[in-house]
Amino acid sequence: MAPKLTLYGPPRAPYTEKCVRALALKGLDYELREPAGPEDYTRWSPVTGMLPVMTVDDERIDDSTDILLKLDEIQPEPPLLSPDPTVAAQQRNLEDWADESFLWYFQQWLRLSAGQEQKRAESTRGARALARVGAWLKAGGTWERPETGILRGVDDRMLDLVNLLGSRRFFYSERVSMADLAVYGMLNTLSMDAIPGAARYVASYATLVEFMRRVESETRKEMPA
Repeated sequence: MAPKLTLYGPPRAPYTEKCVRALALKGLDYELREPAGPEDYTRWSPVTGMLPVMTVDDERIDDSTDILLKLDEIQPEPPLLSPDPTVAAQQRNLEDWADESFLWYFQQWLRLSAGQEQKRAESTRGARALARVGAWLKAGGTWERPETGILRGVDDRMLDLVNLLGSRRFFYSERVSMADLAVYGMLNTLSMDAIPGAARYVASYATLVEFMRRVESETRKEMPA
């Protein structure tokens, strides 16, 4: 009997998208539960408070990478890692890089947004001057606007991906791996302007747009409501 799979997470988040695409690639049936508020994060993920998590019958898997590895155990075909150990290591490294590097820019944007809200609430000249100095330091000691620096960094990482992908259909392979799903999840979120202005950067790289279409073609499935 097939195990009961339930994925808990916000559907627009890159890590949830990575897991949803993996489930679709393997043709596995599952239920998607979307959090309605902060209490659901605590209730569904009591260890870390972070989503997504997945339950396999009564077993809870707390991390998106571990979820993908568990899916490979449940349904080995098609595999999410190459049978070649060297290629598999490269795929694991890229998956980790995609998860962490783009997350850093999301976090920087959230901090900047919070800082801008605070700055709007301040009215004294001294507070405004201090905010300008803080912006200057955040931008690396230049007068570049902090949001411009974040987008420039995101663009640099996209160029890294273009160079790494080269002429291959997928990263390090001709078939979808967990590396591709992690990269897709991040690019998909950026293409929805999760960081305002990022969508036009994604659209400017035909190589990445075509890569995303190939992943979508390989993982096409009606997503659960």
